[in-house]
Amino acid sequence: MSRVRQRMTRAVAAGLLACVLPSVAQPDVREQHAAPKIHPRLKSPPGMVSGNVTCRVQDRAGNIWFTGGRGVYRFDGKSFTNFTTGDGLCDDNVNTIIEDKAGNIVFGTRRGICRYDGKSFLKCPEPGDQTVTCLLEDRDGNLWFGAMTGGVYRYDGKTLENVLNNHDHQFNQGDSYQLIMDIVQDRGGNLWFSSWNGGGVWRYDGKIFKNFLPSADYYLPKDGFVGDGRTLPAPPIGADYPSKSDTITDDMIFSITEDSAGQLWFATRRHGACRYDPVSGTFTSFREKEGFVSYGIYSILEDRNGNIWLTTDESGVWRYDGKTFRNFTTDDGLVNNSVFSALEDRDGNLWFGTRGLGLSRYDGASFTTMSE
Repeated sequence: MSRVRQRMTRAVAAGLLACVLPSVAQPDVREQHAAPKIHPRLKSPPGMVSGNVTCRVQDRAGNIWFTGGRGVYRFDGKSFTNFTTGDGLCDDNVNTIIEDKAGNIVFGTRRGICRYDGKSFLKCPEPGDQTVTCLLEDRDGNLWFGAMTGGVYRYDGKTLENVLNNHDHQFNQGDSYQLIMDIVQDRGGNLWFSSWNGGGVWRYDGKIFKNFLPSADYYLPKDGFVGDGRTLPAPPIGADYPSKSDTITDDMIFSITEDSAGQLWFATRRHGACRYDPVSGTFTSFREKEGFVSYGIYSILEDRNGNIWLTTDESGVWRYDGKTFRNFTTDDGLVNNSVFSALEDRDGNLWFGTRGLGLSRYDGASFTTMSE
């Protein structure tokens, strides 16, 4: 990989190999613990009164996996099973979940990565106890993951490489600035990485990284503030900085989604949603003029009918049909207006994870609360 700082040791490679490849005759870690707790609804752990639920993945068996509260939850269509460190999970603070090509469920936690094969949990020796923020297995089987203070790692089955780190790129201002929140691979095979602390987004074509940041106007002082929160106070929420069609509208991006037309949607911190057309190379901003919230977007989802759903920090969820936006809030049955994630299951139901350990399911007509 050109322009990449590589760090690899035999111990690291052997550790990741043991984690990524299917295990043979691994002990059932859960046999050493009490049985996981099962509930008809997602239930808050005893003593926990706050937290956020995120809807992560539906596996090939049809189970839906969620993070939130303490540990992770698996919904089998009838009830929720809560897995924690008491069942072998490597940490109860889980940031991300994927299913790999072998059918294992892989968890990125506050203390590294672990894998669940349907019977037992296996802790991956690497990256040790680093906080893992996001995971992706690309089409070639490489495992990519973001680390809280270590940029991004790629493991190809033999070597471990560290990228977007150690001042290789202009956003780096020290270890505290290595905060990659999402990784996606587009239909062309490019990888996209989003930053939650002023790095914008990067596109990796297999050879080089290209960084996308707002226009220079975004960083001009305005009422004593500038857009570059890495060096000076961040702009007030809703600050109206001029943007150009060839630049992204914010440098804090929580998540990325590719739609069926091949366009990339970015959920931004202060400037609504931003859509990128890779053909024309232009960005389109969705903000107040569309009747849409101007800040606090967490996730974006395209459903099977082509509608775009956007979850927000305080105004519920929005549905965009290509022409108009419609807002759904607690007045419509949503459990909470602070919504962190959205997922569509194989039956076409939409799941929304919220603040306050809330979970809602939408069947196209009404919301059902799936949390206690």
